[in-house]
Amino acid sequence: MAMTSSEGNDVDEIHSIMKLFGRQHRAFTDDTARFFMDVELTMPQFRAMVTIRRWGRQTGRELARRLHVTPGTLVPLIDRLEEQGYVRRVPDTDDRRLTWLELTPKADRLFERLWGMGAVRMAGAVARLLPSERADLRRLLGRVAENLDTVNRSLESRGDRLPRQTVSTLRQPRPT
Repeated sequence: MAMTSSEGNDVDEIHSIMKLFGRQHRAFTDDTARFFMDVELTMPQFRAMVTIRRWGRQTGRELARRLHVTPGTLVPLIDRLEEQGYVRRVPDTDDRRLTWLELTPKADRLFERLWGMGAVRMAGAVARLLPSERADLRRLLGRVAENLDTVNRSLESRGDRLPRQTVSTLRQPRPT
């Protein structure tokens, strides 16, 4: 089925917006790379920590499912995070078969440091906007965040990972 002119314009517009998001992201790339080299975390280790941070304490099986890995793959990764002091294993008080994975205060400080790196730059950039522009940005970012939550819930309910689709296949009706 051929794309209509309106859909083609939507795809071009979304592509242009995504390029701007990429430009903003690149402003933090060097600092982020240095950060990961300083803390000696691999990307799989960081993904595990982000997942625990997002969903709260969870079992190894739950974490493995969310990361799309086997529990056996996860064990040495969690061992290393525990050795580094970022994750702790907590036995369940009611069911001795269960062990919960939790982030430690050291992990919380690591996330605060990571957030702080970008927050200073972003605050400086946003401060240069006019008050009406900041209000528009706040409103639009709120809408984007709500839409991301909706997309994420949809993907999670289907057990999907990030889709490898083109923008045109993700097109949703606009609110009227």
